[in-house]
Amino acid sequence: MSYTSYPQRSTWLDFLGFPSDYGPWTYRAVPEPFVSSELARLASAHFITGKTTTTSCVSLQPCPDPEGRSQDRFVVLEWDGWSLSAVFDGHAGEEAVDYVIEELPLSIHAALAEALTNAGTTPLAPSTVSALLQSSIQAVDDAMTNAVKQLFPDEAALADLTDEQIKSIINGPTNPNNLAILRCMRGTTALVSLVDPKKENLWVASLGDCQAVLGTKNSNGAWDAAILSVNHNGKNPAEVARIRNEHPGESECIKYDRVLGAIAVTRGNSANTNVSNLAIGDHIFKLPTSYTTRVFMNCVPGFSVSTEIEDFLPRNKSPPYLSTLADIKHIALPPPTTNASETFLILCSDGLVDLYENTIAQRPTLDEIATQWVDILGERMDKKVAKVDGADIDNTALVLLRHALMGGGADDPDRLAQMLTVEIPWRWMDDTTVLVQNL
Repeated sequence: MSYTSYPQRSTWLDFLGFPSDYGPWTYRAVPEPFVSSELARLASAHFITGKTTTTSCVSLQPCPDPEGRSQDRFVVLEWDGWSLSAVFDGHAGEEAVDYVIEELPLSIHAALAEALTNAGTTPLAPSTVSALLQSSIQAVDDAMTNAVKQLFPDEAALADLTDEQIKSIINGPTNPNNLAILRCMRGTTALVSLVDPKKENLWVASLGDCQAVLGTKNSNGAWDAAILSVNHNGKNPAEVARIRNEHPGESECIKYDRVLGAIAVTRGNSANTNVSNLAIGDHIFKLPTSYTTRVFMNCVPGFSVSTEIEDFLPRNKSPPYLSTLADIKHIALPPPTTNASETFLILCSDGLVDLYENTIAQRPTLDEIATQWVDILGERMDKKVAKVDGADIDNTALVLLRHALMGGGADDPDRLAQMLTVEIPWRWMDDTTVLVQNL
């Protein structure tokens, strides 16, 4: 879509918390209905319809610079009635997240198929499915680690090589070793849901800081919201305590609410400074420092923020600091009381929550945001049951995205136009992905 035919205006994007001395920047005052159509286009709003579920999907990064393209990924799959959905928030590069989105579903599918074969006619115990989800995620990260260790088994092997020898082993545009190294230099969170064929059981595996929220209609006809994910970052007291306990005497293992003062997530993620304590990849926080200084720092292409890495490396004394042990929650789904779905699941990357960061009023808590989401979508589901005109055609993920772009406030098409068309030479919002699945 060309914006040039619409009036130019100026914005300071103060609703995103930008300092008053930033800007102004030009944007285009795209009116309705065109700005709504543009949001749907940029967010690739669509439905994935399977045999047992329908999923609304959006993923938005409005920055037009190719270097700022989204590193979020998602997948929705069905296997003989089993439904898997996942959101991955990559960071510091795309190599890790692109590997994980291919390999993790395969790993889970294989583990599930083996468990079903072993069980025969006996239903799988919920603990069995929880364990296979956890082990599958760990196995993908282990495979990434093993690819590096096959090249450089230990620090002694590294010591026997010159930098030039290491560069010849790992670099080159067609060298498969280059991709293996890059995957470990990047990272991704993982949020995975799995539903059994009878829709009696839901499992959610969370690694990092994506969010899963279950909306369920209670016996009084009201909608209840339940957060099923766990935030693995330096602001989670339990995560901070775990890391400090694992690294006694290291006062800077958590600094500025970040692991080693550098990475926000405690399980999972990357060399980017806005990630979590649990993540897949991010091996600079998992392997001895010599792997970073001798291997990763010699890789081409390299880190986007190598100076920051050099700053925190002296604090890397007893890795690993990041865990790949996902938190698993099992929920027994309520039986439907009518022919209509009375349960839905929201999966999203942390970008959706971040859009509420700078509301005019005090920022709502995650519980409050989740309740807003479930109330909004629950009302739409009630209208659909009542056969209200138009209620059955909404992309509910797009509804939540728009609500977040408004900071939870009143709908404002001009604010939406600012968010989508502002001419800034860098990313002004985080990658944001939302899936809404009727169960």
